[in-house]
Formats: sequence, C-alpha cells, structure tokens
Amino acid sequence: MKKTKYLPYILALVVAGTGCKKEQFVKTNTDPTVIYSIEPEEEFLNVCIQAHSSDFEAYYDIYRRMMPWMQMNTANAGNPKNFLNDIGNFNQRYGVFFPTMGSQVADLQNLINKKSDADKPKYVYMSAIADIPKISYAFYVSDVNGSIPYTEAFQARYGGTFTPKYDSQQELFTVFNTRLKEIVTTLKTAQPVAQTSLGKNDLYFGGDVTKWIKAANALRLRIALRLVKRDAAAAKAIADDVLADASQMASNADGWVMWANQDFTAGGNWNPTEFRAPKPTVDFMWKNSDPRIRIFYQKNNYTQDNLNAAIAAGVYPAGTTWNPRQYVGAHISPDSSQGKYKSWFTAKKVSDDLSLDTVSYLQWRMWQPANNNGTGLNVFTVITYADYCFMRAELIARGLAAGDAGTWYNNGVTASITFYDDAGNKAKLPDYAALGANEISDYLNMPDIKFNAAKALEQISIQAYLNDYKQPNEAWAVFKRTGMPNKNTALANEDIMIDGVAKDIPRRAAISVPVSTDANYETKTAAIAEMSKDPDFGQGPSDMFGRIWWDKK
Repeated sequence: MKKTKYLPYILALVVAGTGCKKEQFVKTNTDPTVIYSIEPEEEFLNVCIQAHSSDFEAYYDIYRRMMPWMQMNTANAGNPKNFLNDIGNFNQRYGVFFPTMGSQVADLQNLINKKSDADKPKYVYMSAIADIPKISYAFYVSDVNGSIPYTEAFQARYGGTFTPKYDSQQELFTVFNTRLKEIVTTLKTAQPVAQTSLGKNDLYFGGDVTKWIKAANALRLRIALRLVKRDAAAAKAIADDVLADASQMASNADGWVMWANQDFTAGGNWNPTEFRAPKPTVDFMWKNSDPRIRIFYQKNNYTQDNLNAAIAAGVYPAGTTWNPRQYVGAHISPDSSQGKYKSWFTAKKVSDDLSLDTVSYLQWRMWQPANNNGTGLNVFTVITYADYCFMRAELIARGLAAGDAGTWYNNGVTASITFYDDAGNKAKLPDYAALGANEISDYLNMPDIKFNAAKALEQISIQAYLNDYKQPNEAWAVFKRTGMPNKNTALANEDIMIDGVAKDIPRRAAISVPVSTDANYETKTAAIAEMSKDPDFGQGPSDMFGRIWWDKK
C-alpha cells in the first residue's frame, strides 16, 4: 500500500484514497520505506484532515449519541424510549486515532529523523508542533475510554513494540501536560537555522508558530479543568504555570479552528436533516434574545402567509392568531415526545405544496454546508477563543486562578456570539442575518445573562454549554464536571423521563473486552482490571453509565 498524499488546497480539502492488498498489510505497517515519498509537512496535512473527516463519527457519536444525551438535539419524531441505551457504533474516535492519526504523527517525526544532518535542524519546530494535535486527540480518546496505549504506541514500524502498554488516564494527563510544556519551551527557543514552515499544510494556523504556542497553553488549561474533581491542587498548579506565560489566546483569530469547503462533509453520513432543536435551549435563547438562536436553529414555517393559507383551507378556524415566535424546540423526554406532545412532531398538511411543522430543526448548513446545494464553508473547532475565556472564568470562579471571572465570562460570551456570526455567514445559511450593533450588549444585560458572582459557575457552565454547539464532547464534559445545565438552572434542561422514571445519561464509552487471540490481550486485560478497581467505573467494561478516572463522583 503506497502512502497516500492529500493535496494541500487551503479550504478545499480533496481527500485521495488508494487501494490496499491484504498481502501488503504487514509490509505497510512494519516497513518505514513505504512513507519516504511524502514530506513531513504533507503528512501534517493528513493529520489535520484525519482529525475531522470521520463521517461515521458524525453519524453515530455526534448526531445520535452525544447530542441527544446532552439535550442538544432530538430525533425527528422525538426521542424514543431506548435512546439512552442505543449505544451501537459509539466511540468512533478510538478507530480514528488507532492506528491512523497517531501513526501519521509518528511517521512525520520519523521522516524528520531520516533527514540529513544538514536538514534535520530545520524541522525542530515542526516535530514539536506535530505532537500538539496528537496530544489533543489522544486526550479526546481517553476522555471516554480512560486508559489507552500512548507512550509505547505507534512505533512498531520503527523498532518498537506491537504490544504497547496501556497508560492510565492519571498517567496520561501528566504525560500530556509535561510534553505540552516542553513543546512551548521548544517553540519559544530561537533555533540556529531557519525553520521549515508547515505553511498551507497546516489547516489550523497556516504554520504560525506563535499561535501553536497559544493553542498548547489552552490545551493545558483544558487538561487542568478535567482534574478539578480529582486533584484541584494539581489543576491549580497547571493553571498557574500556564497563565504565567504571556502567550495566551487573545481573540477569535487565535482560535484552534479548521475551515473546509462544502465537499468535505458532502456525504450522506454528515446529513443532519432529521434532527430537531431542543426545547430547553431554544426556550432559554428565545427568552434572552440570544443572537445565536438563528445560527443554531431554523425557524419553523408558521409564517403569517402560511397560517392564512391554513385558515383558508380549514386546517385552522377563522380568527386564529399568528404567533410570531417561530423558534420552537422539541421536548427531550420520551414520556413527553411520545405522549402528550407527540402531535408536535406531526406536520399539518395544508395542500400538496404546504405542510406546517411546529418544531424547529437544527441549522443544517452549520453541520453540512453542502446541504440543499449549499456552497459555504465547514467549521471544525478544537479550542476556540470563547472556550479559552470560559475556561479562565471557571478556574477563577473555583478559586484556582487569579483574575476577574466576570470579565472573562463577558469576553467569552462576546467571542462566542461573534464567532458563530462569522461561521453562519461563511456557511451561507439560507436565512443568515448579520449581527446587529447592539445585540451583544443587550444580551449581556439580560437578567439571566448579566454576570452575577453568586451564580458564577452556573452562568459560566451554561454559556460554555451553548458555545459547544459544534463540539458536543465538550458540552458533555461541562455537564460531567459541573452537573449543569440541569432542571434547576436558568437554562432548564429536563429530567429525562421514561415510563415515569428519571434516567441517568451515559458518561463514558463501552470498553471492548479483548479476545484471547488479541496480540495485546494481556496488556488490555490488565488495563481494564485496573480501571475496574475504581468503584465509579460501573458494572463492568460495557457499562456506559460508569465513569472513567477524571469523572469522579
């Protein structure tokens, strides 16, 4: 199997594939000579693409698992009774990292190691930068799997082991944090020779080393926040160390974000058209005149003209009054969506050309710009500036960092609204309306939104949750870390009721148990046994209602 190159078109990602014969498999995974036709910077392009191109992850993990669990969407006809237990094909991220993305970074760094003594010093920065997305994605994988192979992984083709050990999540967090700190030091150290730039092969920052430093620091803050329930002192130590560095995100321009053209998500598995807007979030956003509501969700089609047509057709009685609110969310609980409110999900036929649908849908082109022949841009977020602001606000609110939580909260809200306004414009939403001059200031002065130190953690959690519209795993992490939003917060997420019983939501992936013929059977079995010693882990590896290490009760 020849190592595939991805053609480096900025904002136009053309992913080329190649065939692979079974008899070549062993050679491909053990012989480093098969990658010599590609340059390290070209392999970095592959890393960027690999991190965001899994359509199965969109189909299963995002649309049908994390978003419904976190009350970020509902199924077209309302959530069915089994939606919390329908876990098939969840955890696509594991297969993205193992073996592909992690191996790509290893290949890149070994390509550099094979350079001549004269050329190798030109790639110090590139080799260090490559570890940042690798750590970010490994963190993402561990976030729901706990222990994973890392320190010994991806080196089989270079003389390493085929049976890498599993590092515990506690160990991983230390490894990640230490390596990120080393990377920042490396990138801040002047080199004796000019460094080869990633340039257009870097789909996040175009090879800007200063922005990668800021991204590494922001990722360290994300790691710190995962530690707050396990080791607040360690979280504070990381935060203090990071924030002592002047290299910090300062605007949306610093955000760790990838833009790609409409073809990148044009396939059917990216199609979001069957998913409805959630009632709790829509109600909260409508009540507070949140400008993002029109970026996140579509209006229903109950216009005055359509209502008039329905009255004329006898669908509604004469004198029916038009309701100008066209953003309507769906109930989350199966007891509601399949019971009292089931009619909400059934369109009223007016004519062959018109059916009136009460409940709003997601803004399809925010997830798939090619939807209905769109030509806009996709946005993939890793850590936005708004994320960074909310992390700083939360650390301050918890007493784990110095500063003014209200200032960082306001900065985060402002950054989130302006970011999504830009994203909606670039996605070419069919009903896009530009952000008004006073919309942000008006929003920040709404009673539920205006910063209140007595409710700081609640307000920060709600805004972080809203900002994670395009990153459901982080919304899930906010909930697992803070328990918010919930039925008692200003954004009042529902108790999930099924047959009159309030249900918990999943908190991790089901951990697969290896078969005895698995080459890494012993190390994986030992890792599961070690995780199982934690009483929070649940009723066995497959228990998705159990917890991994950082998510302590």
